[in-house]
Amino acid sequence: MSSIAYTLIKFAYKQIKKAYKNIFIGDRQRMNNQKGFTLAEVLITLGIIGVVAALTLPALIQNHKKSETTARLKKFYSIMAQAVLMSENDNGPVEDWEKDKETTKDEETGLYPDSDYESSQKYFNKYIKNYLKYLKTEKDEKTNLFKVLLTDGSSVKLRNGSCMDLIFDINGDKNPNEEGRDQYRFLICKKSDSNTNRSFSAYVRADAKSRKERLNYCKSTPAYCSGLLEYDNWEIKKDYPHRL
Repeated sequence: MSSIAYTLIKFAYKQIKKAYKNIFIGDRQRMNNQKGFTLAEVLITLGIIGVVAALTLPALIQNHKKSETTARLKKFYSIMAQAVLMSENDNGPVEDWEKDKETTKDEETGLYPDSDYESSQKYFNKYIKNYLKYLKTEKDEKTNLFKVLLTDGSSVKLRNGSCMDLIFDINGDKNPNEEGRDQYRFLICKKSDSNTNRSFSAYVRADAKSRKERLNYCKSTPAYCSGLLEYDNWEIKKDYPHRL
């Protein structure tokens, strides 16, 4: 909190304290002395409170968003890692999981072909469905991707890439619906094709070994921000480059 905001809060506290004394003094004293809280004092106090709120509320809201994002990411990462692990116990390692050939997006329309939806649905039903709690599945209208609505209001879209991309949205269909802000990408991947040598991981470039490198990729390509956040144990640091 800035020194200016702190000074204003102290002043507002004194004014409110004064108002309390004036308003709640005994009836006899009020009647005898005709003392009270003047209109000017009321307006000044309310004005100061408004200024303090304007200075502090944005920071409080931003901190709340950061905390919520961290909690949702940790939860999703945990339940998906567990789902993949349980599926591997029943269906063998991801290395042996069947997946259709990668599809590509139509750059003009921004839509993926129906075959991507069908391939992702088949993959989900075979390897993930029985190990994940969710409300329902549907086709995402904006992308044509297969989407899973989770029980906490978040969602995850499956994209049939070279690996199976998981685009996790911490607040479902609510705005802004942008990667790096409320959408974060993960991968279910054969270890031989994975940049992390793990079956399930954040989206990370092979050459992003240090935090500085992950931060730079997050700045230029928001899809890689999950790799930075994974490095930071899902905490939103001060230098995180995107507004939540």
